[in-house]
Amino acid sequence: MGAAWTARRAILLIEDDPDIGEMIAELLRSEGYAVTIATSARAGVAALATGRFDLVLTDAFANGGTGEERWSPIEEICRAAAPMPTIICTAHRSQEFAGYAERGFAALLEKPFDLDDLLHLTERLINRGDRRTAPPRGDHGGH
Repeated sequence: MGAAWTARRAILLIEDDPDIGEMIAELLRSEGYAVTIATSARAGVAALATGRFDLVLTDAFANGGTGEERWSPIEEICRAAAPMPTIICTAHRSQEFAGYAERGFAALLEKPFDLDDLLHLTERLINRGDRRTAPPRGDHGGH
């Protein structure tokens, strides 16, 4: 993974835990990605309305919901992001998110995940179809 190839690639990271968000963002930035952080599903949807991204990486949000309620905030993100790939990151059991592909998500990563796995998946999904978009407007590192 070279910085020259990924320098124009923009990722929206939606993560409600600031420490985890910064750690993931710094890793992605070290690989040359432009990263915008949103700290809620609502902020993520707003960022998608005003910026252009190549990939969305979203937390599954422990919103207290169960079953279908658990899907509501992340499905809103996925609809706003379409057709770009969206990855769900979750600390919940993966079987709670069975059917993620049928709902339009590109991948599911269980926390804690291996950072190399995240980088490989990110590169594979961004480069699939050679989606080239303009970087998001505004501060790439803002919260």
